[in-house]
Amino acid sequence: MIYQLKITLKYIKPPIWRRVEVRDSMTFYDLHRIIQNSFDWEDYHLHSFDIKRSAGTSTNHLITIGPMNQEKNQVFSFGFGYDYDEKKVILKEIFQNEKDRVLYVYDFGDNWEHDIVLEKIIPEENDIFYPRCTKVMRLAPEEDSRGESIFDDVVIKEIDGKSLMNEINQSLANEFENWLPQSFENYDDDWSELLDLAEEFKKLQPWKWMDDDQIIVVKDPETEELIYCSVMGGAGIEFGLVAFIGEEGYTYLNRLMTRNINDEKEYFKQNSLTLNLVDRGELEDEDYQLLKEHGRSYRGKNQWPMFRSFKPGYYPWFLDGEEVQLLSFILDEVIFASQYTKNMDQDNLAGRSYMLYTFDKEEYDAASNDVTKKDEIPLYVNELELQHLKHSLKRYNTPLEFDCEYINFPTQDEPDERPYLPTVILSVERKNQLIVYYNMIGKDGDITETVQKELVELVKRIKAIPREIWVKEEMARLLNPIAKKLNIQLLPVQQLPLLNAALKEMEQMMPE
Repeated sequence: MIYQLKITLKYIKPPIWRRVEVRDSMTFYDLHRIIQNSFDWEDYHLHSFDIKRSAGTSTNHLITIGPMNQEKNQVFSFGFGYDYDEKKVILKEIFQNEKDRVLYVYDFGDNWEHDIVLEKIIPEENDIFYPRCTKVMRLAPEEDSRGESIFDDVVIKEIDGKSLMNEINQSLANEFENWLPQSFENYDDDWSELLDLAEEFKKLQPWKWMDDDQIIVVKDPETEELIYCSVMGGAGIEFGLVAFIGEEGYTYLNRLMTRNINDEKEYFKQNSLTLNLVDRGELEDEDYQLLKEHGRSYRGKNQWPMFRSFKPGYYPWFLDGEEVQLLSFILDEVIFASQYTKNMDQDNLAGRSYMLYTFDKEEYDAASNDVTKKDEIPLYVNELELQHLKHSLKRYNTPLEFDCEYINFPTQDEPDERPYLPTVILSVERKNQLIVYYNMIGKDGDITETVQKELVELVKRIKAIPREIWVKEEMARLLNPIAKKLNIQLLPVQQLPLLNAALKEMEQMMPE
């Protein structure tokens, strides 16, 4: 999609602004270059982006995006550090709703502030070069002229807007002549590497000496998340690799290993990347076209590689550019680890449930270990608000069930995007079986922060603090920081029968 942005230079009268159209797949580094060209800045000085409003919600604390210090491999801003690297953050990750807003600051000495507002989200037109400027208002000040604009009566010249717009568009055309979306940069090379590694993995056949409950652990070099890799094929039914990512991946893997998955919607809670070796007839058209474009063809059963991305709350989907790179890294590490275990004493290896890989290829150890430590859950709700609720509300004596669940109703906001499952926050009174709280939320946002805030909304809705809430074990962990503050007893259980019945009724009422 195309974003129509209005970029206004703040604290200048009469106003100076530009209206530009950009692809939503561009990075904030691309936007930096667009602003520099549009305002005729010379990129002599430092800059930053401050998020003011995203997904229709104003931010309550400073979130910054800026350039990376390549030598130190870190982002920096006068030693304080930016939160995110501008070359890795895509515009659509921040700009999601109309009126979302970001502040761009250029030259921390002169402190030129540019207010960036998402005015419209429009379809891309054929035969139009993006980015492009569609309207300009007045010339921008010269570099290093802030003092003059503050202390002197600077006359801002009126100009021929159309001529200036044409100059800006010519500059943008030169700047972005060879631009490709971030996820497509070196995309063909990335896919070739992944397909080569998949072939190497298939020829190695590590399932001949490894069981699927012997987990190889690697670390994502970008996020430093642990990734838990299970080789499939020991049972002779399904062949390939599943890489469970981070805490969400580990939680799902643990339930899978302990056979603690009681609902088909649990399938949509995993965070993983998969390589499946399948028959030709199991491929989707997109899978076959990908292999054909890269000159790959196979014969026989379980020979065709098929790749999928699983994210909590989404339907399984094809890999994006970053996932292709990550799965290539994972496969390379797993191949090394598998070769190492092949040469180990198999009697010593047998029966071990976890294999801990120390990530440097010089120190590798197979041992029976719990390979994860869950991070402490932070409190996302204002403590003063919780104190106010605690001292102003009475107790609610009837036990409640509380959970958040996906509704099995695939939803797409755009025709070609990945389908997601809406999330329902629900609370049912156990005595009278009444629904006391209900809310449906979209696909974005941190689930921990969401459920904590929804529990507070439940308290406000019933105008009382529950004495006892029945929850599933993982939900108990997420809500524990608030439960301690409000003296709520959380009762972890395997099943929430009343809540599940209410959810099934809701799904039956959904349109076909």
